[in-house]
Amino acid sequence: MERIKLAIERARQLTLTQHDSVVSAAVRSAPPEPDTPAAADRGVAVNLLPLDAGHLERHRVVTLDQGNPLRQSFDLLRTQVLQKMQEHGWRTIAVTSPSMQSGKTVVAINLALSIAHHPSRTALLVDFDLRRPRVASCLGLPDEHSLNEVLDGKAELGSAIVHAGIPGFQVLPTRRKMPGAAEVLASERVGRIISTLRDDNPERIIVFDLPPVTAVDDVIAVLPHMDCVLLIVGSGSSTKREIEASRRHLARFNLLGFVVNKVNQRTARNAYY
Repeated sequence: MERIKLAIERARQLTLTQHDSVVSAAVRSAPPEPDTPAAADRGVAVNLLPLDAGHLERHRVVTLDQGNPLRQSFDLLRTQVLQKMQEHGWRTIAVTSPSMQSGKTVVAINLALSIAHHPSRTALLVDFDLRRPRVASCLGLPDEHSLNEVLDGKAELGSAIVHAGIPGFQVLPTRRKMPGAAEVLASERVGRIISTLRDDNPERIIVFDLPPVTAVDDVIAVLPHMDCVLLIVGSGSSTKREIEASRRHLARFNLLGFVVNKVNQRTARNAYY
């Protein structure tokens, strides 16, 4: 009986040894695990900054709130813009206006947020109005790294991008005026920044808030780097002469169309605000 028990134990040990050898060989021959993608590659916002709803409402930012009825107008604009851009494979869009007080920055913010809500797109909003930057103040962003430091060579591009409000929405703010704005926007450095932002994420639409087209030459200086442009016409603030001059300036670029902004709700059923 003792000899039988000993034989059984030896057989069990031999089986365990063979099993361990097979497992070890399988581990050695298995292909390496792929690298875990970074959070940004998965579309997950890092250190997502909450935005204050009251501050946004005071600055007419309506597209972060799912229940705001005014959001429908921007969602419609987003769909039209995305369809046109997809037809041509475009991923960068400039937002400008004929003159000041047209609400171009508010439209740029709401359009970018609406794009970020799209199930297959993310949005990056870049403040390229280097003479009168307002994106950060409208969103209530904290005073940290910005495009100013990137252009001055004091910060990396990635460190200046803010993940704010919702996953899929990013902002590259400008904090202060920059001298020689037109020359800066026409520089190779800005061209490289735009190329880097475009190549970084193929699903991302980049919305650039630019100065008014008739006020300075900044828009004409930077538009060759961008795919298309949207002109925001302020009802009661943009004159016919300014609109016609803007069309002439933008004639050689891909002008998507016009957005009539600040329409009186008594005279138009679908007003933005």
